[in-house]
Amino acid sequence: MSIQLTNEQLMLFRTHGYLVVPGFLTAHELAMYRAESEMLVNHCYEQGDLVANWGCVVEPLGCGYFSDSEITAGVRTDRTQYAGLRAQVSPRELIQCTLDKFGYCAQQLLHSQHAVDSDTGPSSSGGVFLLNEQYIVKPPHTQAEFAWHQDILYFKPEERSHTVVSIWTPIDDVSLDNGTVWVDPFPDPDRPGKYMHARNETPSSQLIKGDPAFATELTAGSALFMDGRLRHCSTGNNTSRFRSAYMPQFSLGRIEKSSSTGESTACTAFAIPVTKQ
Repeated sequence: MSIQLTNEQLMLFRTHGYLVVPGFLTAHELAMYRAESEMLVNHCYEQGDLVANWGCVVEPLGCGYFSDSEITAGVRTDRTQYAGLRAQVSPRELIQCTLDKFGYCAQQLLHSQHAVDSDTGPSSSGGVFLLNEQYIVKPPHTQAEFAWHQDILYFKPEERSHTVVSIWTPIDDVSLDNGTVWVDPFPDPDRPGKYMHARNETPSSQLIKGDPAFATELTAGSALFMDGRLRHCSTGNNTSRFRSAYMPQFSLGRIEKSSSTGESTACTAFAIPVTKQ
């Protein structure tokens, strides 16, 4: 079931760079993602150490479950071919949820953000695409931390003109104890993603009174939508249980690699079109 975001939610996202939607996934949808996460994590453990080899990030089509030859250019760009390969891992209902439910919300946020941005560049004429999807799994009693970062900076400068949204969706309840996400809201809504001060890697010990950064404590199935320019981080998992989250990323326009002559060659990651609703 698709979700129509309110004008207030769209405004909050544009202004602060993030949006929390409690209970985003139904119990059935949450169970599907949990089952897939557990299956892929078990596969990774059979192949080697999860933390050392994968950095806690497990991609359904990038963790070795499929061979490189199976992940063709068509799988990376064609909705039908992508769904066909993904269906070998999980039910098509899960794939539909990623592309349609997550994708439709991403579409609303990306179009809303683009409407007020003046420097989005070539993405203005593009549709919305699934760029990447991953499970972020923190094993028990591990200091698997992600330092303060902005997702858009993982891309080359020439690729950053495309607006990106990440949807961090905990599969388990998340808190300060098991490595939840810390968010540093946009300091200036007129200059999204422009931060004038640096941050240390351990926010919980560095925050002072009045600091705008905060930890998100969410129940399983909630969703944290983050603009690609939003600064965020996460700390380690100090509990005795795994902490997992699912995070698809979407872009406005296809993010393509450029050749030495400046011509587009292939997609940087995936470019699966999101269905218009």
